[in-house]
This record gives sequence, C-alpha cells and structure tokens, in this order.
Amino acid sequence: HQGKKIVLEEDRIYEKIVACGRGGFCYELNGLFCWLLRSLGFIASMVSARVYMTRIDRFSPEFDHMGLLVDLEKTYLVDVGFGDSFRKPIALPDGIVEDISGRYRVQTYGSSSDAYVLQKQENNNCWQHTYCFTTHPRMISDFDEMCTFNQTSLESHFTQEIICTMATKNGRVSLSDNFLTITDGSSKKRTKVGFDKDFKHKLRDHFGIQLNHK
Repeated sequence: HQGKKIVLEEDRIYEKIVACGRGGFCYELNGLFCWLLRSLGFIASMVSARVYMTRIDRFSPEFDHMGLLVDLEKTYLVDVGFGDSFRKPIALPDGIVEDISGRYRVQTYGSSSDAYVLQKQENNNCWQHTYCFTTHPRMISDFDEMCTFNQTSLESHFTQEIICTMATKNGRVSLSDNFLTITDGSSKKRTKVGFDKDFKHKLRDHFGIQLNHK
C-alpha cells in the first residue's frame, strides 16, 4: 500500500519486523520465525499451503500461504502468519488444540500420504476447512512468485483492502480501512474509522506503527 516491494531476504525481513516493528504477512512472519527456530536448534521446515476460499468452495493456488512444520517427538504444524488462527502447535497426523482463537484440528486430506488439511470448528460444531498443505519441505525462494502476486495483483485481497491485526493476551486487535475491532475474551468492540488521519492515529496507538511518507 506504500509502494515498497517486499523481498524475501532474511536481512530485509529482520530489519522490517524486528528493527522497525512493522510486522508482515505470512512469508515474512513464518519465514523469519523458521529462521529463529532453526537458530535455536529446532528442526523446522517451510511448507506450501493453499487457503480455502469459502465463496467458491475451493483452495487457492500452491504457495499462496506459508506454514511451518517442527519436528519434536512428533511433527507439529506451527503458524504465526495467518491472522486470527490457532496459537498452540498442532500435532500431525490428527491433532486437536483449543485456545482463545477457537478449536482447531489437522486431518489427512485426499489420497496422498503427505497431504493434510487444517480445520476450525464453527459454532454449529461443523469443521470448516482453513487451508491444506503437504509436508514437502520448501525453500523461501519457492514462494517468490506468489509473494509478488499477493502484493501487486488486483486479484489479491492484500491489495484490495488494508488490514493490520495482532494477537493479544485475551483476544485480538484488528484495523481495516473502515473499522477498528478489539476482541477481549467474549467481548468485541467495533469502532468506525474516519478519515486518513484517524486511521494513522489508530495504527500508531494500537500497533505502534508510525507511517512515513513514500
């Protein structure tokens, strides 16, 4: 939205997220977290995920999302880059976790032995697809093409609206073009965003982000 290209290089991602406190989307957040885990001695790998699109009942293209797998006594799905989603690692092949964001599970998917689907339990107790993935390890460069698509294409939801969201101890704070939403436990407060100056003030006050001019 500021016309600054996102490049998937470790030093540049570290500078943006850690030094400048600016956050990022999945390729940046999970990419940097993967490097952190590896530096701490964990066996971690990046995996390609396809996001479920409810409106058209199908999954997005390969590399649309990056997830992480971490090997301990079991293999766990870990994800710090999917917005309002699970916070506890989920064990493969059929783990279930419940946290402040909801109840989630991983199930095998399709006929392939290395394919899985992440699902969330809805209010009607039905399990809804979130994204599918395979356990095949990837390199950060494998995500370059979709990273470019998601930050430049008019078909990408990232270019169609502004969204900034951050987990808190008891919920989440999210800011879009139109609304500031603060969730605290079972309480949810939604405030309309005014003009550009109001958006920038809310971005600064709730996320500590001070926008610079282009």
